[in-house]
This record gives sequence, structure tokens and C-alpha cells, in this order.
Amino acid sequence: MPTLLRPRLGVLRFAVALSLGLLAFSFSWQVPAVKAAGAATSQASELVRLINGARAAAGKPALAVDVFLAVQGRDGAIPCPDDATKTIAGRAQDFSAFGQMSHSLRLCDAATYTLSSTTFVSVLQSAWGYGSVGEILLVNGGYGNAQYLYTSGGWSTWTYATTGHAMTAWKTSSTHWNIIVGGYDRVGCGAWSPSGSTIYYACEFSNGGPSRDGLAAAPTASPFSDPLPIPEPTVAPTLAPTPAPTSVPVPAATRAASKAPTPAPTPAPTPAATTAATPASSASDASQAPAPTGSTAETTADATATSSPMSVVQGLQANASQGAPGVPAAIDGGAGDLGVTSNAAIPAGLTREAVLGFSVGAVMLVGFWVLIDRVRRRLRHRALG
Repeated sequence: MPTLLRPRLGVLRFAVALSLGLLAFSFSWQVPAVKAAGAATSQASELVRLINGARAAAGKPALAVDVFLAVQGRDGAIPCPDDATKTIAGRAQDFSAFGQMSHSLRLCDAATYTLSSTTFVSVLQSAWGYGSVGEILLVNGGYGNAQYLYTSGGWSTWTYATTGHAMTAWKTSSTHWNIIVGGYDRVGCGAWSPSGSTIYYACEFSNGGPSRDGLAAAPTASPFSDPLPIPEPTVAPTLAPTPAPTSVPVPAATRAASKAPTPAPTPAPTPAATTAATPASSASDASQAPAPTGSTAETTADATATSSPMSVVQGLQANASQGAPGVPAAIDGGAGDLGVTSNAAIPAGLTREAVLGFSVGAVMLVGFWVLIDRVRRRLRHRALG
């Protein structure tokens, strides 16, 4: 082997090794270990309290906590739709691990993150015997657990910023709010945080059901003990009293003169025509003057743009008589809280197929470069020889 060719073959070996390494590493990207930081139990419990507070403000009865639904919403085992021997680790934890959120369950045996046509609410009905069920999902980040005043109807309470904005985001969509104040009698909420202030929420609603782990009382106490702000009373403007009109009596002499007989008119000589004097204009009553023309003041909403954190929401429900319902698109719009227009959330990383294509292309490119260089050197050697 020529000495000058050995460096080229070394480059080819390096390219092959690098490509195979990238291909092997891509497998860990597609099926990641659960990278979630942990369950956000306090936030999930607080969501139940806020849901019941909003229901009370709407004249609806409170929901009991279905322990089984809460576990499934958090990290309970859910059968894989494509492999009955495998399970999915709950709703919120699975969303957190893959950075994806959907009402449909993912396929466990797929090489990449792939959604099935099976919704979780249909599994609640078919696998666990629930009847009319509903599910609302949400992921938000950037709010944290700071104190936040949440208001629904005439009810106000202190809550976490993340849960308060979650309720605000759900309320901007009638689909989600109809589930919150719908005809259910139990609920279970799960929450999981992958890192920082980002939290994935999943709340499952049901009207009746097996409740295999029993029912529990919903929380009623706020996580904050500060008193609620007292709204300032609205003072009605004081109107100045309108004076009663005063009648002026006519003088007696005037009345007597009006009763005297009228003498017969005596024709008088016609005087020379004179110009009648124009009487001086009297000052007008200010109360009769027209109102000055001017612009009317208007009250407008504050349209100042704010760089607020984001919430992404999805909602789905199914009646007992329904089969597997379709998955609606996520809702967008509403107080700057929502920001998604499709059923996808956070895009996945590079797919295995992309890495494989890159690897093969790199090997072929380096191989062709080595081959062309070798032919060029042989032709040069022949020309010199």
C-alpha cells in the first residue's frame, strides 16, 4: 500500500467510526429514559381545589377526588395500545419524558415518537369501566410557585402562579371550561415537572365509575395564608339638588288696568315712516345653551404587549355511549396565555432515519474522495513515468 494513501484510508476509517457512533447514539434519543424531575403533587392537588372553587362560583356541586384517576393522570401504568405486555408511565410523566402532549396514547414499539388512534378516555371506558369521562391537558412554564390571585365569577383565592394561569388558560376555551363545570362528580389531577418551572398537567373527569382506589375529599385550603385584598367601595356621585321653580305674582295695578273699558280708537294722522329700533339682545340662559362639542372619553382595555410565559391546553370528553372520540386540535388565543394551533407540542429531536442517512452519506462522500484521490495520483504517476 502506498505511503501517501494511508492517511486517506485513515480518514475513511474515522468517518465510518463516527457515523456508526452517531447511529448508535441516536437510539438513546428516540426512546429516552424518563428525564422528569418528579411529580408536582402539590400543584395537582391545588388544581382540584381551584376546579371546585370555579364550579361553586358557577353554581355546580364540588367534585370528589378519584384516587385512581389522579394516579393515572400522574404516573400510573397505562396499557400500551400496540403491546399489551408493556405500559406507559401515566399521562403527565409520559408527556414530561418525551416533551409531547396529546389525548392519544403513543405507540410503545415504534422507533420514533408515534401517536396511535387510541385515546386515553377510551381506555378509561374499555379497560377500567368508566362511563362519561373527560380529560383536559396543559403544559406551562415560566410562572413558578409565586403567590397569585385567581378569580372566577365572584370567588377569589390565593394560589400558585402556575395553577392560576392554568385555570385562566382553560377558561379561555369553552371546550375546556365546559368539562370543568360539566356534569361530573369526581376528578383526578396529575402533574409532573421535567425541569425548572415547566409542569405538565392532566386532569381526568368522570360521572360515576368503579373508583377502584376509592374516593377522597377534595382540598379546600389555599397554600397561602395572606388575607384577600379588600376591594374599595364604589362611591356613587352626589347630584346637586334642582331648585324648584318660583312663581312671580302679577301686580294688582296691572290686573285693574286690564279690566278697564277700552276706549274707541281715534284715527290719528299717519306719522312719517321711521326705522324701528332693534331691541338689544338679552343674555341667554346658560342652562338653555347647547352643550359644547367635544370628544367623548372612552374606556379601553390595556393593550400593552407583555412577554408573558406560555400555557398550552388541550381538552377532550366522551359520553358513555360513544366509542373512541376524535382528537380535537389544541385551542389558541385568549389573554396571551395560549400559543399552539395544532395537536403537537414540543418537536422531537433528530430521528434515527435522519442520523442513518447522514452516516451513510458521510461514509460515501469520504469513500469517493479517497477513490478519486487515488485515481488522480495514479494518473499523475503514469504521466511522470
